[in-house]
Amino acid sequence: MWFMMIKNTVAVAALAFALTAGLSSPAFSAENLSAEVDLTIKEDLASVQVLTEVCPGIVGKNAKFEQNTQQLIKQYLSDYSDKSMTYDKIQQDKEYQSALQEARQEAKQTAKDEHQAVCNDLITQQI
Repeated sequence: MWFMMIKNTVAVAALAFALTAGLSSPAFSAENLSAEVDLTIKEDLASVQVLTEVCPGIVGKNAKFEQNTQQLIKQYLSDYSDKSMTYDKIQQDKEYQSALQEARQEAKQTAKDEHQAVCNDLITQQI
């Protein structure tokens, strides 16, 4: 889950900065805040997708892993601004595809033991 923790921390810091910089006008907060949240959700979903690609090769087929990843996807999509968005539909989004490519590159640069730990964490999480 290190992919998601890093991205969430950055997003929270960016939002806090925007609010303290006086950028919280109604126009900014309504449109830009929603776009920022949606981008964070896309990045988190991309990280989950990469985990679904990487972890089965490390931990094998695991029902708890599959259940937890599906639950994460459901949770993230429930916070997306377009309530009709689905996991299949978001796959066509250019911003999502960019986030997915970035997450895949990050995963390639990550040591196998880190992957193992992240995969195991996802299996043991109560989501």
